[in-house]
Amino acid sequence: MKINVNFKNYTIPAEYAKGASMQDSLLGNPIKSFPFQICEIPTNTKYLAFSLIDHDAVPVCGFSWIHWVVANIPTSHKQLINIPENFSRTDHKHLSGKNSFATPFLETDLSLIENNYVGPTPPDRDHHYLLKVYALKDKLDLKNHFYFNDFLEQVNLVSLASCEIKLIGKY
Repeated sequence: MKINVNFKNYTIPAEYAKGASMQDSLLGNPIKSFPFQICEIPTNTKYLAFSLIDHDAVPVCGFSWIHWVVANIPTSHKQLINIPENFSRTDHKHLSGKNSFATPFLETDLSLIENNYVGPTPPDRDHHYLLKVYALKDKLDLKNHFYFNDFLEQVNLVSLASCEIKLIGKY
């Protein structure tokens, strides 16, 4: 399995990150998800799931920042799946997990954006973002707006394969 992005030097384009337009931002955060392609999917894969995590956030906030978690994308046994631009807001066949804005520790209520993609806005330097995709033999037993820990527990039960790619979010 392999992830393809059409980004120069694996850098997430500004329109999906810190440089997002006002119409593609909410509460000061970018919310239009970037496109990517998953290919060479194992033939017995029924669903895909993926996460986008910023481990470089640990020195800034004390934990890895969850930017996007998605489960139960039907594959129809295709070997190639395109995740289009703005998938986070436009596709309703998948389950969306909570990102790190779901925390009760923030002073501002950001619950409007806690259940979908929220783009990179690194506060201190360029950060590396890990996009990890899982091929699944069955659906994950989750409800919409699930938490990442539940996702990981379920993924480990039905994963056939996984792949990952490091992307850069510019400061």
